[in-house]
Amino acid sequence: MAKALVLKPTTMARCRDYIRNHLVPAFGTIELDQLAHRYIAAFVTGQLACGRGRTILYRCLAILSSALGDAVRQHRLPHNPASPPMLHRPPSPEQRIWTAEEAARCLTHCPQTDPQMADLFEVFIGAGMRKGEALCLHWNDIHLDQGVLYIHCTLSAVDNPRVATALRRRARSRSKSPQRPQRPVRGAGLLPTDGRPLGPRRAPPTTPS
Repeated sequence: MAKALVLKPTTMARCRDYIRNHLVPAFGTIELDQLAHRYIAAFVTGQLACGRGRTILYRCLAILSSALGDAVRQHRLPHNPASPPMLHRPPSPEQRIWTAEEAARCLTHCPQTDPQMADLFEVFIGAGMRKGEALCLHWNDIHLDQGVLYIHCTLSAVDNPRVATALRRRARSRSKSPQRPQRPVRGAGLLPTDGRPLGPRRAPPTTPS
């Protein structure tokens, strides 16, 4: 899939979910050259009637329109039946950060429910770090006597098969020549007791819901 070369792994994963859960059930049995505007309009009407969120529906239509646009450019369709878009882009939700009182309530509540996550949130909130930065923190980057820590890297989930394949190729190539020792990706004592790295999907969100 060409989009896998330009999209972030998390974005690509969401696209696959929209295709599998929404687009394939709706259009999977329709031949490409039979996919007319009326089918897409009926899909939109039915989804809105059953309470589907406009943001999810807009994203599904954007994915569908992009795929059909590729079919037009490849001369497999004379025109894109999903263009112009049937829904306007929903306004982006306003990003809101916690107030000092909300942050204090979180830090008070976490030790009672999950002490390990409490430490993670202490780092998030107290140092103003992104989630991937905190999860990739190393002990030799932390200097408690001086009261400083250094952020040298960030952690990201790689669930894109093409990205994983490319990285494996580079790993095999690097293994053929002497390399400097690589620093292991392990957190600064903020790991589960099973010893596995606390990856982005296992960590909690860092913004209020």
